[in-house]
Amino acid sequence: MKWSVMMFEGWTRGLLGLVVAGALLLTGCKESEPEADLVFIEAAAHRTLDPQSMSWNHDIRIASTVFEPLVRMDFVKGDVEPAAAASWAVSEDGLTYTFSLREGIRWSNGDPVLASDFVFAWRRALLPDTAAQYAELMYCIEGAADFYAWRTEQVGAYAEAGAATEEAAQRSLEEAFARFEEVVGVRAVDEVTLEVRLERPTPYFLQMVGFATFLPVHPASVVADTRLNAETGFWKTETSYWSDPTRLVSNGPFTIEKRVFKQYLRLRKNPMYWDAGRIRLNSILEKIVEDPGTGFMMYHQGEADLSFGIPSQGTLATELLASDRGDVHSMVAAGTYFYNFNCLPTRPDGSVNPLADVRVRRALSMAIDREQLVSRVNRVGQPVARSFVPPGAVPGYEPPVESGVVYDPSAARELLKEAGYEGGEGLDGLSILYNTGGGHEDVAIAVKSMWERELGVVVTTEGVEVRTFGDRVRKQDYSIARAAWFGDYVDPTTWLDKHRSTNGNNDAKWNSAAFDALLDEAALIRDPAERFAKLAEAEALHNYEQPIAPVYHYVTIYLFDPEKVKGVSLNTWARWRFDRMWVERDR
Repeated sequence: MKWSVMMFEGWTRGLLGLVVAGALLLTGCKESEPEADLVFIEAAAHRTLDPQSMSWNHDIRIASTVFEPLVRMDFVKGDVEPAAAASWAVSEDGLTYTFSLREGIRWSNGDPVLASDFVFAWRRALLPDTAAQYAELMYCIEGAADFYAWRTEQVGAYAEAGAATEEAAQRSLEEAFARFEEVVGVRAVDEVTLEVRLERPTPYFLQMVGFATFLPVHPASVVADTRLNAETGFWKTETSYWSDPTRLVSNGPFTIEKRVFKQYLRLRKNPMYWDAGRIRLNSILEKIVEDPGTGFMMYHQGEADLSFGIPSQGTLATELLASDRGDVHSMVAAGTYFYNFNCLPTRPDGSVNPLADVRVRRALSMAIDREQLVSRVNRVGQPVARSFVPPGAVPGYEPPVESGVVYDPSAARELLKEAGYEGGEGLDGLSILYNTGGGHEDVAIAVKSMWERELGVVVTTEGVEVRTFGDRVRKQDYSIARAAWFGDYVDPTTWLDKHRSTNGNNDAKWNSAAFDALLDEAALIRDPAERFAKLAEAEALHNYEQPIAPVYHYVTIYLFDPEKVKGVSLNTWARWRFDRMWVERDR
């Protein structure tokens, strides 16, 4: 999933001491009543609360709190546990999963949660109308990939036919629904039984079922706010549905009580939730504070119990980690910071794209001194990245780091010469795009300096706000763009599948038939060790081609007092369970 922390910018040494001193001036003031049982700080506004459309970590965190999947992954224990499904069975050949829903589970409006609600949501994810970036996660389901391709072709033909009417669009949609029932291996056997048939055995399927794309949505509410476009034939839900708490119906431990865009999100315990009696928080307030220094000050002054908004680089992070504070928590995470290279053959203006040449990509990557970046720019101990999959993230899988790019400016210059850009001559128009908010700029400036010094390449940097950044990356309106990816489930494919030629999250638009074929071969291997070996072969090819330049693996930093905030499950996957937390304010 995409990582959204707005990194730190512009703070000077001694900030921590200044903030602490300022906070101490307030100790004589009467503490105000808490705004909620738990208050936490998030560093970025939500892009969407539509489970089938989201890809950013902070969106997924909320979706997993207000919606409940069939099963949940316990990222601390590494186990899959029952959620909306009380139990499940897997056929001997590993191709059929049968889920039995809990008795009496309900949506927040009192409607029963049915097996058909999951069918509705999964069909919605597989309609290209929804533009689900993670639709490909479902391609292991029988007929799912074929259905997606068929519907894409169908609406394309509809638009070209030039006979657009509401009646024609409705017929097209009904045909698509019938096609889904006919070819896709998902069906509600009865009200409480869901059967899923797979194309091939997928050992991590249960883990994926706990991901946001597989979350159920309330059919009647979604349909009421979904419009059929007679011109395009697309059936799309109005964005206002997901931002209006009075209309949003959910089935998770919490519901959204109020949302003020870019300011806060207030959650309330869902009284209809099947396990509501166990949940100790009645309310949660998420404060959106894009500036990390402001967020830290609010936390330190007691305006929040927990902060996700601490940057993993810069002076603030360095001083926090060097302090003896008991409320600073850090760990190496299952995430990678990297640069996307736009691999399309032409640029947006139609000119030849030099980054389509693997030699240029490798040269640029070889000229990045990652050790210097993590020691002088970030300074919080991030491991240098030689692979996309973080070492140690997946038990039993060893990323082929020996094939990864290392700092070698001499070899980089030779590669550029071989590609026809000796001394950087003719390699024009390169720009590093990043989202504003902090350390992304620091890293971009450092990398720009390395490329200009070592290769003679002229590079510019451009910072834009996060929504504009996301839109431009999706449209390939960039040459080089910062990026980050955290694993969604415990398997190498959660990283490697991102760069399949057909994947909606393949922002580099790298297209390698050989890479796709290796992933396909791995998918057919039942023996875990052999499968991992084939995936390592695929990653070695990825390392050579360098559609991305891995820079470092993340260190995440959180602030909370463990004597006050209880039930926090720190894990390398940056997944949080608010339904397990509580706050003891008398300590």
